[in-house]
Amino acid sequence: MPANDGEYKQYEDKTLIGMHTDGDEHAFEELVFRYERMIVATAYRLCGDREEGEDLAQETFVKAWRGISGYRGQASFGTWLAAILTNTWRDRLRKGQVPKESLDATIEGEEGAIPKQYSDGAPGPESIAEEKEQADHLGGMIQTLKQEYKEALILRDIQGFSYEEVADILGVNLGTVKSRINRARAQLREKILAYQELNPGFFRLNQVRTDGNKAGDRIGGDTDEG
Repeated sequence: MPANDGEYKQYEDKTLIGMHTDGDEHAFEELVFRYERMIVATAYRLCGDREEGEDLAQETFVKAWRGISGYRGQASFGTWLAAILTNTWRDRLRKGQVPKESLDATIEGEEGAIPKQYSDGAPGPESIAEEKEQADHLGGMIQTLKQEYKEALILRDIQGFSYEEVADILGVNLGTVKSRINRARAQLREKILAYQELNPGFFRLNQVRTDGNKAGDRIGGDTDEG
């Protein structure tokens, strides 16, 4: 964090960017602090691996630091960062630099193979643990979607970007974004229903949560889709 974090919190992103280009090293630290959680969460969801996601997020901020002079303010700084992240992930995919484990990978324990769980750092009651298990399974299903569908779904339904912002991040038109999200939701519903047939009562869409959002609500579609 910046040495005088109280002072830096009062500034808007564009002001901090100007301060950074003028040589204030703490200004960029404040920007990282503001967007680190979002970028790390998005990276994790894209690649499906915690360590890979953290490394991807770090590379994103390094690229942003080096190329911040190219930021023109046409989109929000968070949208600009997400675009860098998505392009960096695509570069890794093209180069074959992909994670070896998925969100629902298993690990070998003393009592055999068990689902791999990722802790959020705060223990909770049994109901929260059940929701976490549902979220992990849902995350694994999202990983099986076609890459362009997965990107759009994660950015819109999990990270909460608007359709217009998703279009800016992915570099495609609005119609394409809506089409990809609709197809991703339809495929995800099919996967959930198929899983429910084998595991009755496990998935209750209005209870499944991923990154703080009720995934079931989003999967059902938005009122502004058009």
